[in-house]
Amino acid sequence: MIEDDVARVLRRAGITDILYLPCERVKLLISVLTRTFRPVPLAREEEGVGIAAGLFMGGRRPAILVQSSGFGNMVNALMSLTRTYALPLPLLISWRGVFGEKIPAQVPMGEKLPKLLDALDIEYAIFSGKNLSDLENLVSSAYEEARITAVLLRPDIWSPADDVEFEPREFGDVRVNVSGGRARYTRFEIIEGIKEHLEGKIVVSNIGYPSRELYSVLDQPTNFYMLGSMGLATSIALGLNLTGREVVSLDGDGSILMNPSTIFTAGLLSEKGLKIIAIDNSAYGSTGNQKTATVKADLTMLGLAAGLKVTRASTPEEIISAMGQDESVFIHALAKPGNARVGVIPMKPVEIKERFMEAIR
Repeated sequence: MIEDDVARVLRRAGITDILYLPCERVKLLISVLTRTFRPVPLAREEEGVGIAAGLFMGGRRPAILVQSSGFGNMVNALMSLTRTYALPLPLLISWRGVFGEKIPAQVPMGEKLPKLLDALDIEYAIFSGKNLSDLENLVSSAYEEARITAVLLRPDIWSPADDVEFEPREFGDVRVNVSGGRARYTRFEIIEGIKEHLEGKIVVSNIGYPSRELYSVLDQPTNFYMLGSMGLATSIALGLNLTGREVVSLDGDGSILMNPSTIFTAGLLSEKGLKIIAIDNSAYGSTGNQKTATVKADLTMLGLAAGLKVTRASTPEEIISAMGQDESVFIHALAKPGNARVGVIPMKPVEIKERFMEAIR
């Protein structure tokens, strides 16, 4: 079967993890790949870029399988994270919108996809089922040359497959009792207050002032400073956590609201060692303190809904206490809006990555 041939090629190329969202045209391929490699189901394509970055920096070799329509959701992350930090990433794209596509919404992206890949300077090949060498070369060269590559999977070459069948879960009664609180410290004061408990730990920090403030308070090689890709701090941290490491995600309300799906993916996949510190100041601090939806919404409920252990914290001491738990935890850290007067991080993206990878391996 062609699906088995693809799995063999990916194994030869050293792939360890397959990150994926479903597509009806490649149902059997997904089934084969998720039996052959460690499966990482995604809720949104963009989060896969962050998770893949974390997996790679932690020593794994992931590949992502998505639909062509979903590729559009990944573009900024691919440029501002994967390319900016010179990270490898092979993409397998189920090419929809072509070859007699019957769903009109698939056509615009499908037809333009080759030109879009050209515009983004992403080398690609169209996989016809016979050119397995092209598939292997592109997947391997992504890792050999630290770049993004893509393989467009023709939709008319795959074996048919039955739909997946399973029994739905049973829900019990839910009673929520979470302590309230009020912001007493700024984000900078919180980072200062938990500094000693971040020392020596793997920390992924959100873009803008969160990373700048962390650099000012505690620069260390095990910090991964984000310079772009807002919304992916916890995605990167989750990828690192899935390599068996304890990881702290220093995230924020604006970032989490931009990509809340990762909190659910973390609840699904992470069993222990992931500490998501959601510093919630109800503001987009790096762009002028404009209000976010958390002036009304409650991020604690998001963590609970995702199935994570949740703590609400108003002080550094409460955050430190929650960080001491073995299991993965979502810490809703209440903060006052405002930014410290700190400088920019005087390191280039590739320097940040290389120093970080050397420190954690």
